[in-house]
Amino acid sequence: MPDGPLILWFRRDLRLTDQPMLAAAAATGRPLVPVFVLDDETESLGAAAKWRLGLALAAFDVALRRLNSRMTFRRGAALPVLQSLLTETGAAAVWWSRLHDPQARARDTAVKAALKAQGIAAESFAGHLLHEPWQIETGSAGPYRVFTPFWRSLRQRPVEMSVAAPRHLTPPDAWPASDSLPDWRMGDAMHRGAAVVAPYCGVGEAKALARLDAFLDGPIEVYAAERDVPAAAATSRLSENLTYGEIGPRQIWHAGMRALDQGLAGAETFLKELAWREFAYHLMHHTPHILDRNWRADWQGFPWRDDNADAELWRRGRTGAAFVDAAMREMYVA
Repeated sequence: MPDGPLILWFRRDLRLTDQPMLAAAAATGRPLVPVFVLDDETESLGAAAKWRLGLALAAFDVALRRLNSRMTFRRGAALPVLQSLLTETGAAAVWWSRLHDPQARARDTAVKAALKAQGIAAESFAGHLLHEPWQIETGSAGPYRVFTPFWRSLRQRPVEMSVAAPRHLTPPDAWPASDSLPDWRMGDAMHRGAAVVAPYCGVGEAKALARLDAFLDGPIEVYAAERDVPAAAATSRLSENLTYGEIGPRQIWHAGMRALDQGLAGAETFLKELAWREFAYHLMHHTPHILDRNWRADWQGFPWRDDNADAELWRRGRTGAAFVDAAMREMYVA
């Protein structure tokens, strides 16, 4: 049905601006059913990441409601949940923004194949990166393995402008049933840690955009010299928001380019740090074994210690070395 509802499957793209999938969906004028699926991949997140994702989902639901829409929350394996929603809503299409880790790619590939076999229009969109990992190649049409030539190639490529947030979203005639997000208790494993970490979070798209503006208004000037000084407030603090898609990379890139054109010190270094994020995804796409093995086979000969009690203390930020522990605890929100 060309005018039937669209199911929009959200994951790490919880924003309205610089959201190609949402912009394309809104432009159709069709009824939209935004959904988040708490599947096994999401259930397996660590305590802090799962808690922070819950906050992001709550904030995004509020943003959608301002546009006459809302999130539908469902728990279970992605494919049967989406199939059930298709039946309940009369939709004949499922759209989503692409993710690039191997686990998500395997899940999404299987979902797309199964839906298309049923005659369902399943479409994925870019938006998590400046460019898809396969779009930047060496002169010999292979992947880059060193950052500097990757940066030179990326720097020469135009980045699409970010798309504006929709002003209105068409709701379906009837909303499907939804789980209660608080009932999912996504922060339970944080225990008392949530109260410790919460004051340092900037949850939601509005907070992310405010962080970007604040960074461009001052800290970017000292970013090149002081970004690695822990006591200096010289970073954008946007990694937290990029993780959950509360701000888009293209929006950050073009803001950084404007700062560069204005001659602001630190702008090029800031853009390079965003390029490092791209490079990490580039490597993960082309050499996915780096997630659980050494990148180079000859590194296997290093005298690595097996997992041990000291490593667990380090992960939890409980080594007793204040500097190390503070750094580990700060990373919990990202």
